[in-house]
Amino acid sequence: MKPPAWTVGSLLLAVAFAAGVAAGISYERRHVSSVASGAADGHGAMQHLTTTLNLDSGQQAAISAILVRHQPEVDATWHAMRPHVTATLESTSNEILSVLRPDQAEKYRRMIESKHPGGHR
Repeated sequence: MKPPAWTVGSLLLAVAFAAGVAAGISYERRHVSSVASGAADGHGAMQHLTTTLNLDSGQQAAISAILVRHQPEVDATWHAMRPHVTATLESTSNEILSVLRPDQAEKYRRMIESKHPGGHR
């Protein structure tokens, strides 16, 4: 017996949503790490630009000044948004946990922890 089309569609939507949540959690946690280490890695980023784009010394100096000038605004924006992003991702994860059986919830927690050691789960 074939399931109704709406059931298949609902399942696909649920899977897409779960994948989006997982991707969002992954992005947010990776981004938090990259922002936190951004100051230490600024030299590495500049070196990457220099090598990839074959920048001359004048271009390096100009781009470095641009990055330094904009960094406070980038930091302020991220610090303002981060609590909201984190809260939304946590809320979504908690809602997912609320529909899982205990064995599934434990697997979900382990899955999140394996992808994001030291994270919220």
